[in-house]
Amino acid sequence: MIRIIFLISVLFINFLFEGCSFLPEKKSVLSEEETLFEQGKRHYFSSLNFDLDQTKTNIAINKFNQFIKEYPDSSKIKEAYRLLDNLLKKIEKKNYCIANSYFLMGRYQASLIYFQDLINDFPESRFKEKVMYKICVSQYQLSKKKDFVKSYEKYMNDFSYSSNAKKLKILYKKLKQ
Repeated sequence: MIRIIFLISVLFINFLFEGCSFLPEKKSVLSEEETLFEQGKRHYFSSLNFDLDQTKTNIAINKFNQFIKEYPDSSKIKEAYRLLDNLLKKIEKKNYCIANSYFLMGRYQASLIYFQDLINDFPESRFKEKVMYKICVSQYQLSKKKDFVKSYEKYMNDFSYSSNAKKLKILYKKLKQ
């Protein structure tokens, strides 16, 4: 008998809170704009260090890109851009470290691919000078003479003041002998 009363009371409570139409529906406290922004922030703050899995970082990037596209006049647009920039810097650093690891191991073909991808993905990279230098060295090591000369000329055009420019001039002279 107690079990029947308990079962009936559970069913009644379930009906009352879920199936009863005279209860007001829950209203969302946040607007769609705020929800999207908060989702981006949640993933931003749960994003791991650059040397770990970047799934949350990529989700946050997508959320902020969607927010910027859908709400360009939002009062939170500056913060969205700032957070997005931080996330992109994290991805950029991770990609640089991967490419540089291959370079340091002497796996020049792999490093070349990763460095070129980095330049394509981040044309204004904070690592651009180092990346362009290592692209040249990788091409030299792989005996890609035409590619080396082309990359060398681009490097010298953009970074002739760099200490690495002297090192590349030596490689260029060796190649021309």
